[in-house]
This record gives sequence, structure tokens and C-alpha cells, in this order.
Amino acid sequence: MNLLEEIGTRLKLDIEEVEKIELEIGPVASTAAAIKEPKIGVEGKFSVWFLAALALAEGSVTLEKFTDEKVNDPRLVRLRKKIETRLDPRIGFGARLRILMQDGSEHKAFLSKPKGDPENPLSFDELTSKYRHAARLAISEEAIECLVDAVKRLETARDMNEIVRWATKA
Repeated sequence: MNLLEEIGTRLKLDIEEVEKIELEIGPVASTAAAIKEPKIGVEGKFSVWFLAALALAEGSVTLEKFTDEKVNDPRLVRLRKKIETRLDPRIGFGARLRILMQDGSEHKAFLSKPKGDPENPLSFDELTSKYRHAARLAISEEAIECLVDAVKRLETARDMNEIVRWATKA
């Protein structure tokens, strides 16, 4: 959903002013994320509608946002009900987006390769941010920062045990 994360961050749209969202997705997204109306947090991971609404509304989709409260947040529920999806097998892992606003304006975007694809790689800062969000659910902030620092120095490391030690510290 990084296309919608980018749009949400860049445009800072008032989601209450969205009239309709047309989202064309490939076969993987249409089958792996096919839960139209998730009721619990974990179902949100498998809902293109929730993922799209969350990305557009908040500008990021991170693990700590897959909660029962977030999936049932009335503003996100209203937004996801405005999302129409269509399957386009030619898109692959990409997405095509058209957002229609109540004032008649529209925003269009196309992403041929998702962020993280070898042809659209994550920068070190993007990867680090993603790691920090996921790791804070399992290890301490100190361990996270030490691991990030150790990975920055990975090519010159003489002893991989340092990374293993920090990875296992809570």
C-alpha cells in the first residue's frame, strides 16, 4: 500500500472529503487481501480496503496499527466503504489509483513496482524505519539502535556475535 502511503503523506487529504477511491490491483493483492470488512486487528492485514484506508488516512501502515480499535475506527470504516477495487492481472504487484474528491477534483497515481521490489528498493532510512516499527514490539529501544548501528557497520564487522547478542536482548 505504499502508493497510498505516499499519496496520504504528500497530499494530506481530508479523508472526510473523499467521494470515491478506485483502486486497480493485481492478482496477489486481490486474493491475499480479500477480507472486505475486517472485524479484528489481524484481519486488517488481509484487507486491501483497510490497508488502503489506513495508508491514505494516516500516511503509514505499521504493525502496531493492526488493532481491533483501528479496524473498527469509524472514520476508517467510512473511508474503506468508498473504495472500489478492480483486478487487473497486468499490474502484477503494482497498483493504479484514482481518488475523487467531493469538490470534483481528482488525484491519480500508478505504481508499477511496489516499494521494496528490486526495481524500486527501499533506502536504508526507509528500511530502518520499517525495522524500528516492527522490532519495538519485541526488543528494547536500546537493542534496536545498537542493531541498526551494527548493520551500518556490517561490511567491516569482525565478529557477527555482536549482532546476535543485540538481537536476542529484550
